[in-house]
Amino acid sequence: MKAVYKKDLKSAFTGMIGWVLCAFVVVVVGLYFTAICLQSGYADFSLVLYNTTFIFLVVVPLLTMRSIVEERRQKTDQLLLTSRASIAGIVWGKYLALVTVYAIPLAIVGICPLVMRAYGSVSLARSYAALLAFFLVGAAAIAIGLFMSSLTENQIIAAVCTFGSLLFLYLMPSIAGLVSGSAAASLAAFTVLAALLALFLHWMTKSLVLPSAVFCVLEGGLAAVYFLKPAWLEGLFPKLLNSLALFGRFDNFVNGLFDIYSLVYFVSVALLFVFFTCQGFEKRRWS
Repeated sequence: MKAVYKKDLKSAFTGMIGWVLCAFVVVVVGLYFTAICLQSGYADFSLVLYNTTFIFLVVVPLLTMRSIVEERRQKTDQLLLTSRASIAGIVWGKYLALVTVYAIPLAIVGICPLVMRAYGSVSLARSYAALLAFFLVGAAAIAIGLFMSSLTENQIIAAVCTFGSLLFLYLMPSIAGLVSGSAAASLAAFTVLAALLALFLHWMTKSLVLPSAVFCVLEGGLAAVYFLKPAWLEGLFPKLLNSLALFGRFDNFVNGLFDIYSLVYFVSVALLFVFFTCQGFEKRRWS
């Protein structure tokens, strides 16, 4: 893992991508910090981070699109897969290298609350709690981008898939407000999710038996609930979207709440998609 981590971290800053992305994050956060805190006089650094969450839609696809795709293009993935290094070590080395690149500009902008404190009364605990949550949101987004990069051999496709996934997560609270709360709408939405899960299992296993069985069980359970207890499905899908909204959970920290459950959720999403990436690598090793 250590060798992969060093190689990927060095690769990010050998070219321009690492420097450009770091500079982009620092400049964007710096502009909003100047406009909101220094010029408008708001002594709340979390507002700056809240208004800059859109940068994940730009930074993460560009940061992660080359991580695994480039290995396949140069055929070096075959060396990794046949080396003595474990699959988990390879994936974690790549993931931690990406997170390190992302953490560097955050360490720089972490000076901003100290600048505010030197000229006024600022809650450092609230500011750095929001910065911690901002970092973990980015770490979860990077894990999603790394997984998307493992699904294809084209950088553009990897970037587009990552952007689409993050855009959906970014707009999820708004989408939840547009979805009908009726039991029929929830049944249709959960049916689509069950079908997507079955397709994912088919991609992982290359078998029709397990995905078909899972889909039939889930659909049978949904149908039973719909006909016997339809009230259980009313408003359930919008609630699910709101509870799974990755970026929406950052609002709690902007409102001054240190939400442990949200931090656990960010870490869980990161671990889940790193695990999915490991399974994709394992599947490729034996294919």
